[in-house]
Amino acid sequence: MAYRFTNTDKWADSWFANLKPIEKLLFIYLYENCDIAGFIEINLKRWAVDIGAELKTIEGALKGLDRGIIFSKDKNCLYIRNFLKHQKNYPLAENNRAHQGILKRFIIYRHKFDIEDINEFIERGFEGALKGLNSPYGIGNGNGNGNGNGIGNGNGKGEPKKKKYAEYVSLTEEEYQKLCDEHTQGNADLFIQILNNYKGAKGKTYKSDYLAILNWVIEKTKADGSYFKNKPRVVR
Repeated sequence: MAYRFTNTDKWADSWFANLKPIEKLLFIYLYENCDIAGFIEINLKRWAVDIGAELKTIEGALKGLDRGIIFSKDKNCLYIRNFLKHQKNYPLAENNRAHQGILKRFIIYRHKFDIEDINEFIERGFEGALKGLNSPYGIGNGNGNGNGNGIGNGNGKGEPKKKKYAEYVSLTEEEYQKLCDEHTQGNADLFIQILNNYKGAKGKTYKSDYLAILNWVIEKTKADGSYFKNKPRVVR
């Protein structure tokens, strides 16, 4: 049996409060039946049976939830905005076991939603439904929104300061050291160089350069083989 967090403040949120009763019911149904990342394959007939409503009613209710969801290009699946935030699973960290399965789901659905950067896609979703809710979204072990291990943005009281490791890339010393410890200094510098070049060429900005590296830069360097050029040799 799966368990999900729910934010009771949603009943005071203007978007949710203005939904029709069937739309509220469908939203809660999707929230409880999506996968661990917030994706769900669209199956209107199944939803109609489970909810006990006519197919046309479910179709209409889904249209009413447009602001709270993101449809895939082929309209065969959808992503629930803010899901990870309210499940206390954002920001994502590659070295967190609970988050590894979530990251895999984004990789699986990447082509359906044209996801170039996982972190950017998730944060874009924050602009949608239930935007005003102040639900905590750390992961409960210090990897949350800047009060723990330095993954935060460094703007709050007591948070580690970031310094520039390249023209467009800033990290805390702890973030940089973690990259070095887990991937070697050569690879850490390579990650920074790749992200720096990308941000400079595209004009991209990220809430956390560290998370951008975890979410897509490392995967890219492993895919093109450059990551393994900097791996230390094992002497036997």
